[in-house]
Amino acid sequence: MAITIKDVAKKAGVATSTVSRTIQDHSSISEKTKKKVRLIMKELGYQPNLAARGLVNQNTQTIGIVLPVSDGLVFQNPFFLEMIRGISKTCNEKKYMVAIASGTTEEELLESIRMMAKGGRADGFIVLYSKKEDQVIDYLYQEKLNYAIIGKPYQHENEILYVDNDNQLAGKDATNYVIGLNHQKIAYICNDMDEMVTAERLSGYQQALTAANIAIDPTYVIAEAFKGTEYKQRLAALFLAEEHPTAVVASDDIVAMSLSNFLKDIGLSVPNDVSIISFNNSIFAEMIQPALTSIDVHIDYLSSQVVEKLVEFIEGRQTIAMKVILPHKIIERDSCKSRTE
Repeated sequence: MAITIKDVAKKAGVATSTVSRTIQDHSSISEKTKKKVRLIMKELGYQPNLAARGLVNQNTQTIGIVLPVSDGLVFQNPFFLEMIRGISKTCNEKKYMVAIASGTTEEELLESIRMMAKGGRADGFIVLYSKKEDQVIDYLYQEKLNYAIIGKPYQHENEILYVDNDNQLAGKDATNYVIGLNHQKIAYICNDMDEMVTAERLSGYQQALTAANIAIDPTYVIAEAFKGTEYKQRLAALFLAEEHPTAVVASDDIVAMSLSNFLKDIGLSVPNDVSIISFNNSIFAEMIQPALTSIDVHIDYLSSQVVEKLVEFIEGRQTIAMKVILPHKIIERDSCKSRTE
């Protein structure tokens, strides 16, 4: 005979409602009681019926993870893969399931989210990016759905739940790091300036240069799709010039890795000719040679915090929009070198 919630309650000496709220990780139940009930659940081999629980609570116990529009390249980016892994882990701990919303166009992605929302297949959404003039965010906001953003919102900042790093400060710290290595000719290379994280890091880069009395050269900022022919032509023109940049702040590890390979192809050495500092501290940062100096944005903590806060909204334990800003840390490796050496 299957073990029921009543069996757990009887064995633990508590009410069935206490067991139910323990399963929901409800704040009204003390940690001591939760621990006791969970031990009994494990001892008896009790598995909560999430589908039935969803019917009772009128929710699905499912969170939709919204990926940026992509033809598949997003799944090659370790940042998004690590975010999905971290979100899934915390959702499992909270007894929530995850569903992925993706699309090759903004219209396709938006339709996927509409189907999930109107079909009652998700209680809330986590958007893994933030960009300017986004139809997806407009829809979630206008429909008053439960959602959270990884990154600073383009608009409605004080009305939206979001979890982020201080990317402007991170961009400033990255630039100051290479300035501290006596570099004066510093470029900023990125993929998409419409992404808020990219724009914020660029702003920090510009602030650091200004504070150090280093002139900002517009030709030193390149922000286009890395596969584009024009982009590679601009990179070649920049780094084959006699007075080329001696350091680069790259907007993430993927950009930095591609740039490192490009520089090798045109005969420049990292870090002897060009130093590179990047962001995210992904697995690629350690795999490439030389290993990348990269800013750790604590992806595990980002993913756990965004789930924690969104679940609080879904379950009615939080009603006021908030922002959570997490720290960052420079991880020094071999891709940067002092100009005095």
